[in-house]
Amino acid sequence: MDFERVFNRKKDNSVKWNRYPDDVIPLWVADMDFEAAQPIQDSLHRFIQTKVYGYATAPEELAETIISRFKEKYNWKIEREWIVWTPSVVSSIYATANMLGSPPYGVMTSIPVYHPFLDSASVEGRFLQGVPLKKENDRWTMDFDKMERTVTADTKLFILCNPHNPTGTVFRKEELLKLGEFCEKHNLLICSDEIHADIMMDETLEHFPISSISEYAALNSVNLFSPAKAFNIPGLSAAFAIIPNAEIRKKFERAKFHIVPYLFKIGGDAALAAYSESGDWLKQALKYLRNNHDYLFHEINQISGLKMLKSEATYLAWIDYSDLTIDNFASLLEKNGVGVMEASIFNGEKHIRLNFATQRSLLEEAVKRIKLTVDELDIKRVR
Repeated sequence: MDFERVFNRKKDNSVKWNRYPDDVIPLWVADMDFEAAQPIQDSLHRFIQTKVYGYATAPEELAETIISRFKEKYNWKIEREWIVWTPSVVSSIYATANMLGSPPYGVMTSIPVYHPFLDSASVEGRFLQGVPLKKENDRWTMDFDKMERTVTADTKLFILCNPHNPTGTVFRKEELLKLGEFCEKHNLLICSDEIHADIMMDETLEHFPISSISEYAALNSVNLFSPAKAFNIPGLSAAFAIIPNAEIRKKFERAKFHIVPYLFKIGGDAALAAYSESGDWLKQALKYLRNNHDYLFHEINQISGLKMLKSEATYLAWIDYSDLTIDNFASLLEKNGVGVMEASIFNGEKHIRLNFATQRSLLEEAVKRIKLTVDELDIKRVR
């Protein structure tokens, strides 16, 4: 694959590229600027050639592929009936929050976090119980002491993001075991967004699905997966929940009925092609992304006033600008031609999230513009 090839995505109504004027490099939303793997492209061509586009189910081979894949990657034996097809992880988060009975009730999560977590916890009478992550040994991790001080009898759900968006943390097995114990102590359901599980920047780390770590977690969790991020097919609407507990699974199905669409045929076919035939593409993409990460990590930490911790996973950099003594770095960067997301969107502060899943030439130009923006701030301070 030629990951250096730059595509004109504006002509295809790209959400990522059409948000800003032509002179802004968009590094905000989490999709990659890379061509999808050939097997995925072939699956789309086959679908188009059927010439009849009615309702359809996911291919049964997809379920068998997922079962085999999870056994190999995570040593986790899942059953066919545990798999529930959905069009997206986000819709599944909302369905999970909706299935817990009559509000008001609390939804706990670690902040900053992917903003649909915040939204799903703050509608229909629910209320957010956000607990800030703590920085420890140059990584972000859960603060269990603060979680204990925050949880109440009204808390019913903990939403986990693993790997974590936006900080890039991969939670270790012992951290997840401790989370399972916390949720068991307080009788909490766990909803775990694991969409970035295949995007490891640190090759020495392992991903552990929350249901695989303990009996309580297995029987009290909704695990959400999708090939969307790793294989760059977020526009094809393909995801799935793994729910070992039959009663919870039934509630989830009922919560999403008539609200969440079925998995699209085109997405199911693409997911099968991704998981069964596109492994080599993913290996190449990860190599390219790791090189981009290392370049960005080095360059950002050379800029006075900016700090970046290494991302353990995801293709998202969480960049600290607290030393710049400004309130909204993203707005300044946009004026200088770089589109990123401000921390406030994630219920965080003094950080930006930057997507480095783009061509190196664009990333290098973005870094130049970031340096220019900081230099301009320094000049203003001197004056």
